[in-house]
Amino acid sequence: MQALRPAWPKLSLRADAHGCSSDGRVSGLSGTDEMEADNKILALVSGANRGIGLAIAAGLARRGANVLLGCRDFGRGEAACAALRKEGLDVRPVQLDATDDASVSALARLIAQEYGRLDVLINNAGIGLDHDASLSMAERVRRTLDVNVVGVVRLTEAMTPLLSNSKRARIVNVSSELSSFGQRSKPDWIYADFAMPTYQSSKAALNSLTLSYARLLKDKGIKVNAICPGYTATEATNFMSSRTPDQAAVIAIKCALLEDDGPTGAFVNEAGELPW
Repeated sequence: MQALRPAWPKLSLRADAHGCSSDGRVSGLSGTDEMEADNKILALVSGANRGIGLAIAAGLARRGANVLLGCRDFGRGEAACAALRKEGLDVRPVQLDATDDASVSALARLIAQEYGRLDVLINNAGIGLDHDASLSMAERVRRTLDVNVVGVVRLTEAMTPLLSNSKRARIVNVSSELSSFGQRSKPDWIYADFAMPTYQSSKAALNSLTLSYARLLKDKGIKVNAICPGYTATEATNFMSSRTPDQAAVIAIKCALLEDDGPTGAFVNEAGELPW
């Protein structure tokens, strides 16, 4: 895969608590990424009614994108969008359960009928069940893979024809450095003692999918990258971090708005490239 991606530049992300500069633009992105009103990027973010997904959606909308917030619970999605619309942002909730064929197919039809294309797909929806003592290990693995891996495949396959209609298609898979074999092999790594077999294996599989899709979709001009948003204060982590979702969203937004000479088949966080 080395031939697919030029060296990933070290990012300069001087952001405030919202991951934005004083004029509302995300730090670390060039001015050429600004979107003209008559040529707005259309983005779909899965799992977008809260946490990092909501922050990614809001950040893209603040950059001028038209953002579809994919949510299993449409009511929660509508509530999330109502707050963003008060800022004048172009956001819309859409019903999306990535584990359900009918839900994904219905959304693909809606986007095809109303927009005709998709420019950015953010595969953010995910779960972690390692600490659910009510489930057997096998059941934790099955449920986790259904969302974190099979769900990503289902959504990516359904949206690829729409992404193929875009002049600058991007897919961003929200992964985790906890899946990195290169990091986990280091005894002095900060998370070396973490053992979350279902979550870590699912994100390792997601990384493998990222590399495969980068190769398969290269000829269609679709860039596919995986990102690590970092250990962030969300419901999934019981808010046990000082890092905000808005800060975590910055790297996803950067990959969503990559220039044409940007990499594909990379695994990155805000500091640069991560080992697989």
